[in-house]
Amino acid sequence: MPHIQVENWGLVEALEKRFKVTCFVGHDIRSLALAEHYFGASQDCEDSILVRVHRGTGAGIISNGRIFIGRNGNVGEIGHIQVDPLGERCHCGNFGCLETVAANAAIEQRVRHLLEQGYQSRLSLDECNIKAILQSANKGDTLACEVIEHVGRHLGKTIAIAINLFNPQKGG
Repeated sequence: MPHIQVENWGLVEALEKRFKVTCFVGHDIRSLALAEHYFGASQDCEDSILVRVHRGTGAGIISNGRIFIGRNGNVGEIGHIQVDPLGERCHCGNFGCLETVAANAAIEQRVRHLLEQGYQSRLSLDECNIKAILQSANKGDTLACEVIEHVGRHLGKTIAIAINLFNPQKGG
């Protein structure tokens, strides 16, 4: 339930009781990291980091075989690491957060801006969505490739920071 404050609702307990399973309710990226730990690429690891770029950019961290959520449940918000001090204002209020570069809307906005500036591309302003941008990059479109490479450089630096901080067996 994105951006909805819910407190004192025994959902986990109700699900565990009803279905007789261990249950975890959490942020999408932490849930994905936990699923990878139990069923996917990191199931043989006690420590791993899963990074996802979508509406935002986040990391799910598994430490000692358990999901790492921290005191307030906000561990792994790598999208709010500042990568460009003179960058765009983030919805969190800071400037130049990774999410202002590496999130679907940010990628679409950057391509749209460059097209409006007159840069050549197979893309048009009418089809400036993440799917079309990625398809164009896969077909070698220079503008799409350069934007994705720009995102990749910032994302790579941030993932390197996360790996150095948490020293996982697997990351990515």
